[in-house]
Amino acid sequence: MKMLRGIFGMLLGMLLILAVMFGNLFLQENRKTETISKVQEAKYHLQILVQNTDEYFWTYFKDGARDAAVEMNAYAEFVPIAQKSGEAIKDAVEKGIYSGVDGIALKPADALGTKEIAKEAKAKKIPLLTYENDSFNIADVPSVGSNSYTIGSMAGKMGADAIGSGKKAVIIMNEAGEEGDISYRNLSMQGIAEAFSSKGNIEIEEVYTLKQNMFEAEKVTYSIIAQHKDINLIICLDEKSTPGVAQVLVDNNLVGDIKLVGYGSMPLTLDYVERGVIYGTVCPNAYEIGYYTVKQLAQALNGVQISDYKSTQLYTIDASNVAEYDDRMPKKEGGE
Repeated sequence: MKMLRGIFGMLLGMLLILAVMFGNLFLQENRKTETISKVQEAKYHLQILVQNTDEYFWTYFKDGARDAAVEMNAYAEFVPIAQKSGEAIKDAVEKGIYSGVDGIALKPADALGTKEIAKEAKAKKIPLLTYENDSFNIADVPSVGSNSYTIGSMAGKMGADAIGSGKKAVIIMNEAGEEGDISYRNLSMQGIAEAFSSKGNIEIEEVYTLKQNMFEAEKVTYSIIAQHKDINLIICLDEKSTPGVAQVLVDNNLVGDIKLVGYGSMPLTLDYVERGVIYGTVCPNAYEIGYYTVKQLAQALNGVQISDYKSTQLYTIDASNVAEYDDRMPKKEGGE
């Protein structure tokens, strides 16, 4: 009797497993059918390459892109790729071209590779657009996004307001491995340096570089506090790393002694701003970038003359306005 119960139990378990498997297959097929339906109903099929990271930027970027796609009767397909991988971007674009997409948008990883992609897309008469890219000079390829110099200028002004004149600062930036990255760093540093000069002659002691390793921000911050005992300010221009830098200041009881200006609007970053750990943060309007990326592409396909560069807004969050951003982030400014 016990053996029969055991066999019955095993059979029941197997039936449940099969039911779950068939249920998943059914859901996947439904999703596939729904996607095909959306592509067929839409006027244009746009391929939007996005970085495969957990940065909050991409959540808002996709929201904006989807809204513009609905408005322009387009289907926006998001293709995740490895961060700063020129080869992965090239492979994804080639697949898009040969699968018959109508337009492509990407965030470049290097200048040479992007020029090759642009040449191939042009040969196939497929519009190409870049976003968050004022670092690469690519002829005849329009771009949407934030201005690197302005990012640096806003961060520098906020930092100067936090510490006053005659003080010392350290800057944390992403690794500059490619031509465009170096250009971005130069533009951002120019903005910071000019803000420091106009606000009270603040000295930049050192610029630290972040590699794409786990806990890299924490390691760099520990090096900073060990080697620069008299600094008053850290500016971190990396969204993912900003909370990590803040946590090191908390762990070492340096909140208030060292002011921190960060980048981006991750929930943890905003929480640190509210608690006074981070003085303030500079934020790109990711929703607006996603929105105009899709809208500009669709307009180009409609035969509308679009601008070579569509600048999107930046804004700052500090203790005075962080409560306004806890539950919502700004969308696009005005209409077009």
